[in-house]
Amino acid sequence: MTLLWIAITIGVYVISRKLSFKWASPFTNVVFLSTTILIVTLLLSGQSYDVYEPAKDVITILLGPATVALGLPLYRNLPTLLARARRALGAIVIGTLSTIVVAVLLGSVLKLTDHVLISLSVKSVTSPIALELARQLQGDAALAASVAVACGILGAMLGPFVLNTFGVTDPFTRGLALGTISHGIGTAQAATEHPLSGATGGAAMGLAAIFTSFLLPYLLPFLI
Repeated sequence: MTLLWIAITIGVYVISRKLSFKWASPFTNVVFLSTTILIVTLLLSGQSYDVYEPAKDVITILLGPATVALGLPLYRNLPTLLARARRALGAIVIGTLSTIVVAVLLGSVLKLTDHVLISLSVKSVTSPIALELARQLQGDAALAASVAVACGILGAMLGPFVLNTFGVTDPFTRGLALGTISHGIGTAQAATEHPLSGATGGAAMGLAAIFTSFLLPYLLPFLI
């Protein structure tokens, strides 16, 4: 059964990728579309997530090599990244701060508990770091990881549309925005657009996670 679900997952990914190239739309984003199709398949087959989980665990092993592989476009585009490093660092810091402040303030307006606000504050960093930060700051680790994944998917879906709407076409800038706001999922989306976008997204994702880890413990007390 595990091998069958692995095969189904790979097949769904291939189909979603082809549909994404044929009909470019926020709703044909590969991650969103693949996830939706898999959920519908589980529901229609009457299978629970517990049946699918072993297949998920096997596929998750590939996340490590996939993350390391992001170093290749970084290496190939290193001169460009270094030439624009100062502005990029400033943009990443501003982007990181704004995502934290907006999330916490909006949650405060909605009268969410401090426990939830802490979990929301880490929404734009990659899931493993979001989970650990939430634990250390007395938030809900499971909620933080879920929100981070949701933020990544929404950013990858809507980010290109927003950037296109405002006429942002520079691959460096697009990768910077997607990597800062939508971590790994946004970086994967950026990599499909242009090699430089993928490289910039990978660098932005890592640096945003570092900045958030250092800034959040000192910033959060002023916001909550």
